[in-house]
Amino acid sequence: MTLRRTKNGVAYDPVALDRAERRFWGDIWDSVPEEVARDHGIERRDFGPIQASVVSDLGQVGMLNLLLGATGDPAGEHLGAAAAWAEERGARPFVPLTPDLAGSAGAEAWLRQSGFEPAYAWMKFVRDPHPPRFPAPEGIEVVELGAPDQEPFGTIAAIGFGTPAWAAELFAHLPGREGWRCYVAKIDGEAQACGAMLIEDGIAELGIGATLEEARGRGCQTALLHRRIRDAAEAGCHTLLVETGERVPDRPAASYRNILKAGFEEAYLRPNWKRPR
Repeated sequence: MTLRRTKNGVAYDPVALDRAERRFWGDIWDSVPEEVARDHGIERRDFGPIQASVVSDLGQVGMLNLLLGATGDPAGEHLGAAAAWAEERGARPFVPLTPDLAGSAGAEAWLRQSGFEPAYAWMKFVRDPHPPRFPAPEGIEVVELGAPDQEPFGTIAAIGFGTPAWAAELFAHLPGREGWRCYVAKIDGEAQACGAMLIEDGIAELGIGATLEEARGRGCQTALLHRRIRDAAEAGCHTLLVETGERVPDRPAASYRNILKAGFEEAYLRPNWKRPR
C-alpha cells in the first residue's frame, strides 16, 4: 500500500485510486452495445498493464481515448503498442500519469522520448465519508436509477459533455450495472442533470457529472454530490474520489469550486500526456 495524505490529513492510496479508475472506464466501455461499438469504433484492449480505450468517431476527445496504467510500464514496452493501436484507429489518446510512484519517472522519460507532451491536467480529489457539511439545494429532487430506461441518463451526459447524440450510448447502460449508482437531478419533475458513482473495495469514484445548459447554475451538481456522499458513507466506503480539470485562468472552474465546497481535498495534479498535432 502506498499511503499518502492530503494537507488536512485525509489518507488515500494512489495505486488503489488508479485501480478504481481503470475499472470505472473499463466498465463504461464494456457496457456499450456491440452494434453501437461497431458503428462508432468504440474499442477497449489491454496491453500488459495498459488499458487502452478509443472512440474512433470522437478520436480527438481526450477523456474518451485513454491509455491507463502508464506507471506500470516504465520502460514503455506496452505503452508503445497501445499508442500505435489507438493512433491506427484515428485517436489521439491521453496518457494520464500519476506522479511520484515507482514507475512514474521511467514512464515520463519514455513519453518524452516518444514525442508525447504534457497537456491539460486533471486534479484528483479525495474525501473521507464524513456527512456533508453543506445543505442540499432546495427545489431539486435527486433520483437514483435502477434501470437504463428509467430516465435519460445517457442523453443528459452526452448533451452536457457537448458530444453527438449517439454518444449517449456510452453511458446509458450503466444504471443497474453491478457496483454502479446512477442518479438524475430533477427540477419541476424534469431530469436536468446526471451523476454516477462506482463502488469497489471501499472506494467510491464519482463521475459523469453533466447538466443541461438551461439548468446550469441552479445547484444540480451540488445536490448530486450531496446525495452520493451520503450514499457512499452508507455503503461503507472509506475513500471518495472525484476529478476535474486543473484550475487555470482561461477555463471555467465551477466544477472545481463545487468539489471543494463538498468537502473534497486536492490530492494530486495528474498531467495528461499526448502527441502534438
